[in-house]
Amino acid sequence: MIDTSFLSFGRYLKAKRIEKGITLEEVSSETRIRMDNLLLIEKEDHDKLPAEVFMRGFLRAYASAIGADEEEAVRRYVSSLHAFKEIARAEADFIRLSAKSWTHLFMFLGMLLCIIAASVFMMSAIYDRPQADFKANQQRVEDAVNKISHEAAIKLSSDADVVHDSTSVDSVVVQEKLLLRVIAVEETWIKVIVDSRDSREYSLQSGNSLKLEAFFGFNLLIGNAAGVKLILNDNPVEVPGKRGQVVNIELP
Repeated sequence: MIDTSFLSFGRYLKAKRIEKGITLEEVSSETRIRMDNLLLIEKEDHDKLPAEVFMRGFLRAYASAIGADEEEAVRRYVSSLHAFKEIARAEADFIRLSAKSWTHLFMFLGMLLCIIAASVFMMSAIYDRPQADFKANQQRVEDAVNKISHEAAIKLSSDADVVHDSTSVDSVVVQEKLLLRVIAVEETWIKVIVDSRDSREYSLQSGNSLKLEAFFGFNLLIGNAAGVKLILNDNPVEVPGKRGQVVNIELP
């Protein structure tokens, strides 16, 4: 018998159907649900699945046709849908904040270029004047540059919720790469979104491991909370939840 305790709704129904030797065509004939919708259910493709109000009816009909627990199928669907929406919301927030961060970074760099241009112009004017005025003019240039640099630093510091280290130009431009190791201790599946752009799915057996890299962060949807160990930049990360529970984790 297949252990379905850690499976999400689509894989749960598919495992029960295969266990009882029932074809997808037979389920479609029994429930009058189109084959393409049944395939989307088993693939758990939330982007293309019907609205939740229809899905609850589809899942109950599917589960009834194969002798599975109807309420359990719906419960697993609701849990998976919630995690999917959380990931979508996190992606949208990250993209919005990233756009804001780049805008402020370009503003800061533009201010630095203005400082350099002003310094060159003022120093040229100084050297064209008599030597007696050189020190006084040089001090005025330094005071102007320091004032503009101080204002730029204050502006950048106010955006610390987007750019985490605003104390130097190097810390804004150069970001440390994030290294994530995923070690499977039980059978599970996992969906990984890297830097809010690249989405990948893996089916893992006990002993399997993944090495992932990112600049900004990871968003993980884990099918079995007790099925994996996570290590971020050599530091263990606690995975909340119980065996068989679907969880969503955002790192760092």
